[in-house]
Amino acid sequence: MLTTLTKFQSRIWFIQEMSRIFAQVCVRNEFKGSLLPGLKRNLAAQRKTGIMNVSTSSAWCAKPRISKKKELSEKKLTRHFVDHRNVKLLAGAGGKGACTFHSEPRKEWGGPDGGNGGDGGNIIIKDQHVRGMDNESEKWARILWDYLCLHHSLEKSDVIIGLGCHDVRVAERSAALFLEGWAPWLLFTGYQGNQTAGVWSRPEADVFLDVALRMGVPRGNILLETEATNTGDNICFSYRLLKERNIPANRVILVQQPFMERRVSATFLRQWPDQGEHTHAIVTSPQMGISAYPHPTVGTATDLITYMLGVLERIRDYPQKGFQVEQEITPSALSAYHWFLQAGYIPK
Repeated sequence: MLTTLTKFQSRIWFIQEMSRIFAQVCVRNEFKGSLLPGLKRNLAAQRKTGIMNVSTSSAWCAKPRISKKKELSEKKLTRHFVDHRNVKLLAGAGGKGACTFHSEPRKEWGGPDGGNGGDGGNIIIKDQHVRGMDNESEKWARILWDYLCLHHSLEKSDVIIGLGCHDVRVAERSAALFLEGWAPWLLFTGYQGNQTAGVWSRPEADVFLDVALRMGVPRGNILLETEATNTGDNICFSYRLLKERNIPANRVILVQQPFMERRVSATFLRQWPDQGEHTHAIVTSPQMGISAYPHPTVGTATDLITYMLGVLERIRDYPQKGFQVEQEITPSALSAYHWFLQAGYIPK
């Protein structure tokens, strides 16, 4: 609990109260040696103004000591104290499962703290404006999700490329893979895309860089490409930067959002300039299921559905434009696509 300090204006009260406190302190011998002169100087300075610092977190000047006959109402007492409480919700290792405190104006401290946090879990604050999925919508959404995700197995590679987007969990996944030793280089690519233009004031790659540095990735092992505005640019500009730095890039790990895996793979196979027999790309993403994707910074379940519909349309249409290789779209994925269109969802 954080408590602000306020000023209590009363010269008569101050002199009487501080005299009493000072006498008690001297009798109890709580302050010895060099502490007494400092206390005396502090008292002398405060007598000139008649102003005293008052705080509910201080043991000996917590609140005005008044007689019962002059008992102040709670309303009047609260004029002098403004309590700012930072409540931290923890789940995991246990030991911080409960925190108790009091708000009464005459009672400073709370009850026993501690408890057992158990084996962890999720703390979910549900807003009434967040739209979820009913059973039928969830069934079709999972069909789309499963089609768009590739679930490649990881292999040691030359470089990890984190493709910019509005989901910083992609940066976290990229940095974690580097720290686990899957590649000696980490490259972030992206300026602005459909979801970050006008929202982020900095390039996506710069935002991802901050995440990686906080996680402990050395700055010398990170490359930045800050011009790309689409997935094709991400692929081509990353290749160009690696060539300029003479960094081998035969085996590449590409990191994007889960529902972007299939499209990223198809784009790499079309637009990566060096498609030799030793060139190999692994596509991965933050390890989560469909129910864990919605997040205040990336969108609701409804947003997720519209994103997936848009990705499916690009997988269908972009091969004819030369942007990516052909991908077979399963009948179940097409059925899910048409079901959502009939339900009124608009692809993004």
